[in-house]
Amino acid sequence: MRWFILISWAASEGCTLPVEPRAACGDYVACVQAQDAAEGVTTDVDRYLAEGECWGGAEIADLCERSCENGLAWLHEHPDGLPEVCR
Repeated sequence: MRWFILISWAASEGCTLPVEPRAACGDYVACVQAQDAAEGVTTDVDRYLAEGECWGGAEIADLCERSCENGLAWLHEHPDGLPEVCR
């Protein structure tokens, strides 16, 4: 009975099946992590990882993809010291 209630609640909340991570975010994560390693810092990019929050539904995935594309564009506009993986 509890599982039925949980499943009914999840369906009523509009849960969606996960979507595939977008290539732009894989590129963005690789670039940010390489840059972080070079600078000795850590940037929180967990939401963009394959198991991250970005891939829980199409709408959020689209927003995350645009964020990654914009992040990559900004990094390419400021290439000084940009790691090779980012080019």
